[in-house]
Amino acid sequence: MESNNENQISCLVEQGIIYSKRDMIRILRDLDRVSYTDLIDSLSVAQGEGYVVEVYANSFDSTLVFNNRLHINVNSFDFLKISSQPEKNVELISGHRVIKLKPLTNILLTNQSQIEEEIDEQRLAITSQLACDNEVDLNYLE
Repeated sequence: MESNNENQISCLVEQGIIYSKRDMIRILRDLDRVSYTDLIDSLSVAQGEGYVVEVYANSFDSTLVFNNRLHINVNSFDFLKISSQPEKNVELISGHRVIKLKPLTNILLTNQSQIEEEIDEQRLAITSQLACDNEVDLNYLE
């Protein structure tokens, strides 16, 4: 039996490159506390720790990293790269800039009810943030 490669949806396990804004949001919204490094032309220009408090996609809000909080607009980046060797990392890549995020929270060790509550809050925030923006279809949240 022949398989039709054109109709297959990609499957990434622990590593890969993501171009879909929707998939980028799905990866980033699961992050909580992270360490970050901002690289321009491979030179570190900033680093620190913070919480991913917002992930969205629109054409008017900036990505902001300030006061230990990350507000990430996936439209600010060309693609996202995930890897798990030697440690779990997410890289947001746009031209000569790379923002590396290393998760500092293990979701499996966190209180389950707290996780569910945070996921629900984040889904509401994402849905309301994108309600007036048609660039990304997030109907899968419903």
